Order: sequence, then structure tokens, then C-alpha cells
Amino acid sequence: MLRTRPITRGNRLVWGQTSVYLLCFSLVGILSATLGPSIASFSAAAGVPPSELSTLFVTDAFGSVCGSLLAGHLLDRIAPHVQAVLGLTGITALVVAIPLLTRPELLLPAWWGLGMSKTFLIVTVNTLLIRVRSEQVGPYMNVADFFLGVGSLLMPMAIAQSITWTDDLRWAYWAAGLAAVLLMGRIWSLPSPRAAADRGGDAQAAPGRHPLVIPVAALLFLYVGAEISFSGWIPSYTLARGITDSAATAAYYTSLFWIAITVGRLLWLPVTRRWPPQRLILVNVTACVLILGALWVSPVSSLLLAVETVAFGFAMSSIFPSAFTWLAQRGEVTGKVSAWCLCAASVGAMFFPWWIGQFVVFQH
Repeated sequence: MLRTRPITRGNRLVWGQTSVYLLCFSLVGILSATLGPSIASFSAAAGVPPSELSTLFVTDAFGSVCGSLLAGHLLDRIAPHVQAVLGLTGITALVVAIPLLTRPELLLPAWWGLGMSKTFLIVTVNTLLIRVRSEQVGPYMNVADFFLGVGSLLMPMAIAQSITWTDDLRWAYWAAGLAAVLLMGRIWSLPSPRAAADRGGDAQAAPGRHPLVIPVAALLFLYVGAEISFSGWIPSYTLARGITDSAATAAYYTSLFWIAITVGRLLWLPVTRRWPPQRLILVNVTACVLILGALWVSPVSSLLLAVETVAFGFAMSSIFPSAFTWLAQRGEVTGKVSAWCLCAASVGAMFFPWWIGQFVVFQH
């Protein structure tokens, strides 16, 4: 469990900052789980097969690469909360516009912009959360990724309900835009936490020279590539394999995956206080490989696919927060450190969904 102190005048600001950063994580989770369940609707609106829209995953991830590098470069050059508001502004404009677009050549730049905006935001708030909760960073990273999972769980269900009741997904997108506007107002009202150097603290590693940047970046390249590939293509996989013929039903498999990740992050929370992060990473990466192997060779069955989806999500759930906890234990996590690690994650999200879309999902 999290160790907390009573809320007083002295730490009320810290809790206000923490809460808004956690809600920003939830919004990024919403946006990260949006494209996969939307593919069938975009395909129908544009009059092209789903496989031709696989480039949207690449475009979204390339925007994330650009957003992470830009956020890391700008962090502390402008006020961090101003930077977060800029990301939220881009998100608001794009989620209002995207469901109105029906041509692939317009969807491509729009998804590039959304990928850039959401990663610009998460690099910023990820770094700020580590600053404001430096003494308890491990459990709070799990809580932050729990909020990320909650957002990723809600959006596919919102899309499915929007399609079911209105035969259109725009209302789910516009609800996300409203959430971004509300977060803008809240984050604008709070001061930004200062970096350790500004507070007179001693950084354990020079900015940009963190000893774990390369191994953690490589891990996140693989992890996020697998996560986005699975959550993004599982609806199309179920349709292509004949497990279901309803786009709304197929979207629920994405929600099932994110339920497993979200619940898993809570269930792993006590373990994070007892196991070093590198042990958690080793155990869960091994489990993920075994589950994917079972999925590859198992027969087509809705029940079996649901079980494997839950198991895979649970195994993946602690890897991302454990990676950043490992980073924080070995040195200061600056904006540049966060940016390079999340840039690698975005490259994984760019490559693996495209590769799977071409060679796996539609091979049946």
C-alpha cells in the first residue's frame, strides 16, 4: 500500500499536483486505446480495407517519437505546466477533428499530431510526477500506470457504446476532448514542481548520462511495441478469424486486455515494495513470452482467446512502472532521460503494430 501523510496546508499542493498528473496519465491511456477499436469504423468511412490503414499505427507512433524528443528538449526551458497545457490543447483540437475525417490522406497527419500531443503530455507529467513523489516513486509509478490502464479500459467501451447507440464513434472522441479541456483548467491553476537541482538536491547521475538509459529504452521499445500491437490489432484479429462479426463486440477484447493490465497493476502493488524492479521485470517478461507462444499455437476459440488476453495483460502490467522505478533508483530521471526512454517506446509502437498488421493479423 501507499504510505501517505495526513493532508495539511503544507502538503495539499503536492496532492493537487499528484492528482492532476494521474488524471493526465488516464487521458493518455484513453488516447492510446483509441485507434485499434476505431479501425473498422475508419475503414467503412474511407471505403478501404483495414490492412490499408495499418500505416495509421506507424504515423501515430512517429508522432509520439517527435513529441517525446520535443518535450524532453523543452522541459524546464518553459514552465512545465505551460508545456503540459500545450499538449492538452493539441489533444483537444485533434480529438474533435479526427472523427469528422473520412479520407486516409487526412487521417494520417491528424494521427501524427495526436501521437505527438499525447506523448508530449506524458513525457512532461511523467517527469513531474517523479519530481513531486521522489521519496515514494515506486508505488506511485504503479498507481500512475493504473490510471493509464483505467483510461485505456474506458475508451474501447466508450467507442463500442457510441457505435451501438449512434452508429458513430465521434461522441467517444468528443468526450475525451472535454476531459482534456477540464485538465487544462486544473493544471493551469497549479505551480510546477522544481527539479532536484533547483531544490538544492544532489542528482545521482548527470542529466542525459543516466546509467540505465540504454537497457530501459530497449526494454520499453519491446514492451510498448507488444502492448500497442496486441491492444490495437486484437479487434481486427477477432473479426478476421471469425470469432465475432461485430465491430462493437470485437472492441471489447481490447477492453478485456486493459482490464487485466489495470487490475494487475493494483495486484502487483504489494510486490513492488518487496521485490527489486529488475526481478519483477524478469519474471513478467518470461511470462509474456510463454503466453504469446501459447496464443500462436492455440486453436481459434473465443473463450481461450479471452483467457490468453487476460493472462497476457496481467503479465505485462508491472513491466512499464518497474522500468521507471529502476531508473529512479539509479539516478535522477530528468526530462531528457524520460524523453529518450519514451522515444524508444514510441519507435516500438511504430514498428511492431505495422509488422503484425502486414504479416500476422490478416493471415488466415
